[in-house]
Amino acid sequence: MDDITWRKRIEHRARTRRIQDFCIIALFSILLGAWAWYFFVYIRTPEYALHQVQNAIESKNEKVFHQYVNVDLLTSMAYDDLTVDLFSYDKSLTTQEKSLFERFYVLVKPQITNGIVLTIDTCIRTGKEEELSGTDILKGRQLGIDFEHFLERTRLRHTTFVKIGTIDKSGTTAIADIDVMEEYTQTPFTLQVCLNQTSSGGWQISYIKNYKDYLDKVNPLINGDIADYISATQSIVDRYNNLFLKQKAAFATLVKTEKSSFNDTQRESIYNFIHNEVIPANQKRADELAAMDVSGGARYLASLRQKSAELTISAWEHFALGIRKNNNNELQTAETLHKRTLETDQRISNIIKHTAISKFVPNIS
Repeated sequence: MDDITWRKRIEHRARTRRIQDFCIIALFSILLGAWAWYFFVYIRTPEYALHQVQNAIESKNEKVFHQYVNVDLLTSMAYDDLTVDLFSYDKSLTTQEKSLFERFYVLVKPQITNGIVLTIDTCIRTGKEEELSGTDILKGRQLGIDFEHFLERTRLRHTTFVKIGTIDKSGTTAIADIDVMEEYTQTPFTLQVCLNQTSSGGWQISYIKNYKDYLDKVNPLINGDIADYISATQSIVDRYNNLFLKQKAAFATLVKTEKSSFNDTQRESIYNFIHNEVIPANQKRADELAAMDVSGGARYLASLRQKSAELTISAWEHFALGIRKNNNNELQTAETLHKRTLETDQRISNIIKHTAISKFVPNIS
């Protein structure tokens, strides 16, 4: 091989190595730049905070969720939006009564908002909402408020995330458009989520700027569906209410006794009456209601009626067995189920009353 050819090969190899070195340096610079951008720029943006909230929910990480959401401020302002005109359209209340109710809702705000935060944490941690138990002050109506119905009225349960829209950043504050869908009525809406920059340079969701607008948009639609459902099922409800009044009178006659306890014949008569008449009537009512078409917004009320029927039938079954066998444990179980039925029926009555009142609420679009 002559010298010229050898030198050309040497120069070609050197050129190739220089190109390879340049590519490696360029790739390393790109990676380093991407790393620096991610850790020094992107993680200090509102976009990153919003995606972290989404990831926290998907990965069931409540600690990360709290890092990027100011839950205390969020729930506090949402509570105010939800209760600000709660009694404005109730014509049955006097001005003094409305004022008392408004003060009451201010008084119980810490307990309610704390309960909402705990509910959110449980949903994130377990992926589902758990019923209140034990001596929780929000269980039942110990606080003078139906917390379960209050949660339903927040519309959190059936609002689904669609996508993150535009983000308008101004100094240490930002407003993000979050597209959501109200599941019951299939109503799309764009929530304006406000974020604030923290002392560490990151961002945190603070509150929802137009949450009340969202409620004003979907509530009339839901109330309309409930009103239609109530009207469509009224004849069924009335017919069975009349039947239950007759059964109540017959039952009162059966349990009437001059002694402190029932004899075997009375026990058997009561048991047969419950199993042959009371339980079948309740089951038929439930079946007829279940066969009715239910518009989206009325699904919650329909589910409560179904729950009430199941609790009622179960309570009667345990009561009948307790009477027949003179078993106090069965009677206590029946009493517990009966109390849960009364709570559910009270919730149903409140919804029906609220729907009637809402007919006077202006339909804000």
